[in-house]
Amino acid sequence: MHNEYELITKSIATAADAARRAFYEEVTALSLGKPSAGKRDLQQLLKEHLTMTILKVALGTMTEKDFTREKLLKAIAENASEDTLQIVRKVLKSIPTPETLMAGSIKKSVHMIPKAVNVLPKIPITPKEEPAATAAVTVARNRGKEAAVYVGLRAELAPIAPRLTVFDLSVMQAAASIYASGTKTFSSSQLYRALTGADAHTKITSKATLEAVKKSLDTLQATIITIDAEQQAALRGYKGYSWNKSTFKGYMLPMTKLETAYYSGNKLAASCDCWRILATPPALEYATTIKQVATIPQEVKRLPEGLYVTVNNICIRDTLLYYIHLNRGKGAKLNYSTLFEAAGVDTSNRDTCYKMRKVARALLKYWQEIGFIAGETDVITGNRNDTIYIS
Repeated sequence: MHNEYELITKSIATAADAARRAFYEEVTALSLGKPSAGKRDLQQLLKEHLTMTILKVALGTMTEKDFTREKLLKAIAENASEDTLQIVRKVLKSIPTPETLMAGSIKKSVHMIPKAVNVLPKIPITPKEEPAATAAVTVARNRGKEAAVYVGLRAELAPIAPRLTVFDLSVMQAAASIYASGTKTFSSSQLYRALTGADAHTKITSKATLEAVKKSLDTLQATIITIDAEQQAALRGYKGYSWNKSTFKGYMLPMTKLETAYYSGNKLAASCDCWRILATPPALEYATTIKQVATIPQEVKRLPEGLYVTVNNICIRDTLLYYIHLNRGKGAKLNYSTLFEAAGVDTSNRDTCYKMRKVARALLKYWQEIGFIAGETDVITGNRNDTIYIS
């Protein structure tokens, strides 16, 4: 495919730089005797760094005209070990084809359940040179004592936004879902489809929502999160978990933006904004460590017929998903006012509230129809008291 060479070149250059930095950061940590030193396999980091250098050099010997993925892999295979080839295959697999970037979707989404993640919209984003505003999220109480996770947000330079929104969390979850599927290079169109549950060739129906996605990606790329879970890691119920570390810090989406790439079909050419994720997003790493990540079919993210793909509707959907996962089997009650406040929806307007209730009911009905939640005995809406029951 014409111009696939450009996408491969930029993605590999970014991946090679990330591998180099990861190796030398660990070497520095070990030499300084930092507590974090030795947490990663130095030999494996060196192998990845050298492999990416080899891959970058091999790609540099090819021209756009004679390039194919198969030729690149064959050129490396002539003098490479099986370990090296495995790394190369993994990297190439993480770079989708131009067709996938323009129309691709994923089969499953991840949904992060920790309170320390869902509290993020309530925390101000402070400039890098100022002390971060930190929220203490209680995760357990024992004999009058509380164990808390401390969460803070800072900007790389000046904050792009005063704070994250619920929609930003939805975009972050969608990007994390793409990353969890094995893809590290993605386009705004691909993320839009992961966010909305659209299948591979569904037309993008809302340019406003697509623009909101792009704006959100810029915010997430420039915002640094710190999750200090030291107290949680020391709790009896969490000690057996795979704690490689108890503090998770980095950009909300650790990624770099690739220059606008152009892909040509048989007749037409289209532009495509692309990003390359460099490492596991800290919120996903934390949620995975404490086993609070739900995997759901993509069709659950799809908005049912009659609902438009708007920022508000996506926020209602993902907030409702959060409460359902948080309260399964507990017989909990959820007031619409609580749902709307958590979703960041303006409740001062009666018409807006009425419309949002219809959105919530349509989502619940759709999820019952596809079997994601059980019938009306499990999740129903109370006509008199405006309550959603979750059992």
